[in-house]
Amino acid sequence: MIKTGAENSRFDLVSLWSSWEKELGTYGQWMEKNSFGLLIFLLGTFTALLLFLFVLLFLKKILLPRLQRKHRRMAEVWGSLALPGTFLIPLAGVSLSSHLVSFPGNLKLYLNKTLFALFVILLLNGALRFIHNLNDLLVERFRTKDPESYNMNKLLMDLSRSLIKLAIWVFGTIFILQDIFGLHITALMASAGILGLGIAFAAQNTIGNLFGAFSILGSKLFKVGDWIKTGNVEGIVEQIGFRSVRIRAFEGRLMDVPNRVIADAQVENFSNREYWREHFVFSLTYQTDMKKMERALQILEEIGEDMEELMLPEKRASFTFLNCSASSLDIDGYVWFRKMSWFEMRSARGCFNRETVKRFTENGIEFAYPTTTVYIAPSSGGASPAEKVISKSETQ
Repeated sequence: MIKTGAENSRFDLVSLWSSWEKELGTYGQWMEKNSFGLLIFLLGTFTALLLFLFVLLFLKKILLPRLQRKHRRMAEVWGSLALPGTFLIPLAGVSLSSHLVSFPGNLKLYLNKTLFALFVILLLNGALRFIHNLNDLLVERFRTKDPESYNMNKLLMDLSRSLIKLAIWVFGTIFILQDIFGLHITALMASAGILGLGIAFAAQNTIGNLFGAFSILGSKLFKVGDWIKTGNVEGIVEQIGFRSVRIRAFEGRLMDVPNRVIADAQVENFSNREYWREHFVFSLTYQTDMKKMERALQILEEIGEDMEELMLPEKRASFTFLNCSASSLDIDGYVWFRKMSWFEMRSARGCFNRETVKRFTENGIEFAYPTTTVYIAPSSGGASPAEKVISKSETQ
């Protein structure tokens, strides 16, 4: 007798229902035989849950507030570990209560594996919480001991914390899937490795920026608020991120420079200089005699001495009569200002210039400006070309 497709489908459904009914009947018989053990299991689990709630409330409402009044940071560390630590109580209660029941088939094995996986997850969660609070503690200490490098250290610590968290979750997941549940993930990891290479190749600029951030933070070449110049970009650093550095130019433009570009380029940090050596040139007229020239050099040295609060102690001002230019006698020299910001330096330079102009004027020393003297030779007719032009214009 040949069965049709409809009859075969009906036969399969009947067989499946029969197997389920048989299995349910088996579990029903098992529950009847182990009713007392199941009752003890439920009571043990319920007791563990009550104990968990009691301990958690005790920690949150009594112990941690008292500890926070004396040691705030220590209370935050213990508070972060309170939740994963107290969760171990119901896990232990379920595990101990399960030994009083004889579970059928592989149910006991699956239960133990699940409890162990939850235990590992709690350990990972506790480790992550501890790392988070340790990071905050270190950042706070950096703020107290080294305020200038606070932003840079905070960024480096946050980046390290994120990478450590990612590594913990990845290795924890692999451990749970392979060592606890027995899943073979070697092929999956190989495929993920190939996929990772493809992603890394496609995102090589992003990875380069990430390593560039490590290079910038590790070298501590500059920090937020510094005046730097790299390539054609110059300005004040406003932010150092994982992808780029934001620089505010002096004309107000905000520029976003990738970290990999800065890491491979020459960077000049003007804020880290120990002093400012500024070049000055003062041009005097050719009518200036040597007595006034000596007096001008003396005045410039006196100004450097009078502005000693803005100068380096060991070096202040050094000037000399250097050039005889086309239309001036040039005094050339340098002034060494102490460490200051770019705006303070501009103000100090302006102050030096103002004082120079004031004292030169008081001593009758004149500044030169570009001039040209033209000598016109007389023509053979007796009158120079210039005189002819003047006569012509007067006639008109």
